[in-house]
Amino acid sequence: MFIAYGPLDGVATCLVSHVRWMSSVRVRFAPSPTGYMHIGGLRTALVNKLFAVKQNGRFILRIEDTDKTRYHHGSYDDIMRSLQWATLLPDEGPAVGGDCGPYIQSERKDLYSEVANQLIKQGLAYRCFCSVERLEILRNEQRRQGESPRYDNRCRYLSETVVAQRLAQNQPHVVRFKVPHTKMPVHDLVFGTVNFDTQDSEGDFIILKSDHMPVYHLANVVDDHYMNITHVIRGAEWLSSTPKHLLLYDALKWTPPHFAHLPLLLSSSGGKLSKRSPEFAEIGHVRNLIAAGYVPSAVLTWLSSVGGTRSESKDENTPDIDEKLHLDSNGTFGSWSPNMQFEDLVSRFNFDNISRQSVKISADLLRICGRVHFEKLLADASIYCSSHSAHINYRSPALLTELRAYLTSALPGAKFNERPTVEDDVRMIRQLQSLSGRVSCYSDLTDPILGFSSIWQPVNPSVCLQQFEKVWSAASPDKVLRFLSLSEEKIQELDTNAEESGLARKLKNCLKQCSHDAGVQHATAMHLLRVCLMGQEIGPPVVDLIVLLSPKTAAERIGNIRNYLRLSAVPAHSVTHS
Repeated sequence: MFIAYGPLDGVATCLVSHVRWMSSVRVRFAPSPTGYMHIGGLRTALVNKLFAVKQNGRFILRIEDTDKTRYHHGSYDDIMRSLQWATLLPDEGPAVGGDCGPYIQSERKDLYSEVANQLIKQGLAYRCFCSVERLEILRNEQRRQGESPRYDNRCRYLSETVVAQRLAQNQPHVVRFKVPHTKMPVHDLVFGTVNFDTQDSEGDFIILKSDHMPVYHLANVVDDHYMNITHVIRGAEWLSSTPKHLLLYDALKWTPPHFAHLPLLLSSSGGKLSKRSPEFAEIGHVRNLIAAGYVPSAVLTWLSSVGGTRSESKDENTPDIDEKLHLDSNGTFGSWSPNMQFEDLVSRFNFDNISRQSVKISADLLRICGRVHFEKLLADASIYCSSHSAHINYRSPALLTELRAYLTSALPGAKFNERPTVEDDVRMIRQLQSLSGRVSCYSDLTDPILGFSSIWQPVNPSVCLQQFEKVWSAASPDKVLRFLSLSEEKIQELDTNAEESGLARKLKNCLKQCSHDAGVQHATAMHLLRVCLMGQEIGPPVVDLIVLLSPKTAAERIGNIRNYLRLSAVPAHSVTHS
């Protein structure tokens, strides 16, 4: 249902009731499409969603795009993609509609003009014709005299005749709100009562720009009123603007919503979290977290800790979150725990528990949450495989499907069955469980420094050759190739359906026999196999590796390396072709 423009009070009226739905909580997340979604924006969306769910209310998405000079192409899509990824889906918004749309401000511009004109008619606002040059001169002079820049309200006193003449001449102008001199207490659900004095403000502030688009303050108040928003939950940077909003509510005789301002997020050094912050490239934008392959629930739990949305007192001396990374014996600090799920965050949410202090973010804490949530999903996937193993139309759990897609994209040569069986899934789960405690996000699996990628990616034969050249003195090339040929053959013959313990025992015995028959010391032989299977000298026991990869995959890798060695720079006179 969209806004209908009618005569009531001279302004647009929503087709639903004007009365604020105080019996039903309605909150909104209202980002501007001026850049990629920041983690601070995701934190704001999360807190709004938590409160709405806890109160059985409605979570509304509104796009505030009235500042066209700062519009960033692709930002809207990034906002929508970020919210969908985080499962913070709105109950109303541009994509899903609702009774109080449109939910994009640029589609509501006539509404703001109507409200501004009403304020002019009531003598509460006026048209200002001051040029940009005059305002700049005024600000410079005020700074020179050590004063805070503020508008001198010059056009407030223009006569109706002068205003009419200038309008007839099509002189560009803005609309300013008449700010009364008054003390203004702001009652905030986080910061308590904060007192402001309008005498200290910037003077009469602009509500409608010369292009007839509203500034943030007017659009924000008008939309919150007509969308029946009961609670405005936003960043603390907007606390100082709240007096302007309350003045507009009072002038329009509208009931204001409740306000809750969230503490600012700081960099690890305590400064503003900006592109110059050392951790910004890793965690500054939601798209970075998505690209890294963090589990959404891990990011939400992490964000629930920064900014104090965990249960703890508002002690001014509370240490920064990154100073409390050590976990107690129960795996928690305070009553917050990195293994909390969304329903836990909802049940524990309370404005009284939100800190008033700006909080440093911690990439280390994000990694802790990432590990905990990844392993939780892995355990869930294992249970799923066990309970669905007998299903005729078996489908892989979502985690494994996502991981296979990620690994296929990130690792050249990584291959998986198009229709994985339950056996394939069980093996992949075991492979991932072998990395327990070392994986925080999908990209850890492909990080060349960590070296996990060789579980799914065939080894580069040239790397193996470099490693093999180190052992030619201990084992001649012909013996090495003989050992690899025997190992490949014997591993292929193994019964892959055998119990894991039985398979490991058979592998151990057959590899000993292969090294003996080839005349290669067993320790050297195992070293060579590890290089064939993993591309590195150090790693898990070879038998465990073969079980982990599957005998079929292990045999293929050994065969690939053997063939490469036969055709490479191995001394030809000593090679026995088999």
